[in-house]
Amino acid sequence: MHTTENRWLRLLSEAPSPDEIDALRLALVAEGRFAAEVEDSAAHAREILRRMTRQQRESAELAALNDLARRLGALTASSGVLREVAAHARRLLSVDLAYIMVLHDDRRLRIETVDGSMGSTLRGIELEPGEGLGGLVLLSGAPRSTTCYREDPALTRTPAVDGAAAAEQLGGILGVPMIVDDEPVGVLLAADRSPRRFTDREVELLAALAAHAAVALRNAALIADLREANLTLRRSDSLRRTEAELRDRLTDVVVGGGGYREVARTITGATGLTVSVLDAHGTLLAGPECVRPAPWTGDEPQTPRPFQSDGQHGVALPVVVRGGHAGSLVATGEREFGDEDVRLLSIGALTVALVAALERSVLETQLRTRGEVLTSLLSAEADEAGVRRRALGAGMDVDSIAAVAVVEARDSDHTADQIARLAQETSGWSAQLGDHITFLVPGLDLAALRALVEPRGLSGPVGVAACGRGVAEIRRAHREARQTATMLRALGRRGAVAEPAELGAYRSLFTQAGTDEARLFVRATVGPLLDHDRERGRGGDLAATVAVYLANAQHHARTCSDLHIHANTLYQRLNRADDLLGEGWRGADRALDIQLALRLNTLADRLG
Repeated sequence: MHTTENRWLRLLSEAPSPDEIDALRLALVAEGRFAAEVEDSAAHAREILRRMTRQQRESAELAALNDLARRLGALTASSGVLREVAAHARRLLSVDLAYIMVLHDDRRLRIETVDGSMGSTLRGIELEPGEGLGGLVLLSGAPRSTTCYREDPALTRTPAVDGAAAAEQLGGILGVPMIVDDEPVGVLLAADRSPRRFTDREVELLAALAAHAAVALRNAALIADLREANLTLRRSDSLRRTEAELRDRLTDVVVGGGGYREVARTITGATGLTVSVLDAHGTLLAGPECVRPAPWTGDEPQTPRPFQSDGQHGVALPVVVRGGHAGSLVATGEREFGDEDVRLLSIGALTVALVAALERSVLETQLRTRGEVLTSLLSAEADEAGVRRRALGAGMDVDSIAAVAVVEARDSDHTADQIARLAQETSGWSAQLGDHITFLVPGLDLAALRALVEPRGLSGPVGVAACGRGVAEIRRAHREARQTATMLRALGRRGAVAEPAELGAYRSLFTQAGTDEARLFVRATVGPLLDHDRERGRGGDLAATVAVYLANAQHHARTCSDLHIHANTLYQRLNRADDLLGEGWRGADRALDIQLALRLNTLADRLG
């Protein structure tokens, strides 16, 4: 008896299982103990066991929550936090799967993490507030559950969620809000694949998990922000160092006398981009051929212009000096440009502007000095001996001049800039006198000077002439080159380069005698036509009609098309020309004379 009682007392102190309690209860009855005493002892043992089991479970849950808090504290990425919480929720609540919905800036919930799913149908599903169980939790801010999701009429459904729920065979679901500083950040949900009613204790446990998750998510976000801020600071510091290094290198280039090419190469080395420099008129000054941006206007913000060309990314930056737009810096590359690239290129554009300003200052000084010398050299009134001395003082040997070029530039300041830059590059001399620019390079003969000018693509016509030694020879060559440029313009040959001999018969118009002879020829050949047009004023168009008619080989349809007149109008004008010029003017010999006379008359008018 005592032995059995001792076993009973020892068993109660060891937290026995129900089977062990029943076995001892039967043994005590067999030993003659009263049934009531045994039953009371057994009931007492069961209560102790129930309490101890609950305490053990609660201790295990508390230990799991503490372990989760410790593990979450070591995680710095939100994705890791979500995975860890979902896995713990699934284990602690003994459910088939657990998932977390995160609230995004558009106020939509999105399933970001799923633990225990049979596929990928759940991940990525989005809900508006109030939709599905997760949307109800978000809207109410309190836990919500359903015994069987697919049969619950109280839920607002969406096709995507219903399809995923069917695929996962979801039954009972419990959801609790994840809240930080009274603001919802998401919803934690636990689900079984069979109907299930969740207890208050399970709601409390999942809510505790959600609280841990919310705090961990906030900490992860803060750490991410700190990392991004630190990375930004490091990038900013690195960029500042790169900018300082680029400024130092560009300063060394400019101080060392470098120009656009050296600046472009330095910027290319610092950025890894292909860099070109253009002047205000789009002429390439340095670097490879590139996109020509339109000039920035005075009213337009002087900001970079991004573009794409031939599959490459590019940006054009304005080069601005005190006088306004001075050009462009254009950069291209395989990758898309960032703010750091534009900042470095802006430093380059400022350096190009500095080079442009220095170049303008040097050019203005040189042009002023050399322009004064050239003006004296080409002036018939200036003493030759004095001109020689002044030229030598400025660094030019008059006897080394073998050819002169004159450019007509009445329509474009760009031509003057091109010639000035060419003179600087070749140690030549240039000066603008009225509508003409004189250009010469000591030591270059006619062929070499012409070869230097022709590829430049100048907008105005260029006359070139050879000269012997001495001031008088330079003045004669200058006069012939200028007359040639003027005649080229009168002939409509803009951008052409020619020597006096290439003008043929038109060269006779350079002399007074030739001009007088040409006027007599014009008068004798087409005088009646010119008189008719002069008397009719604006209505006088016979000379122009005849000129177009002969230029089109007397083809009526082409003449009507060029003059934009009806065929009957052309016939009337030609009949009137018959009356003024007489019969036979359309014959080959007279037609050639008439065409030449009209041409000479036009040239004479253009030459003034």
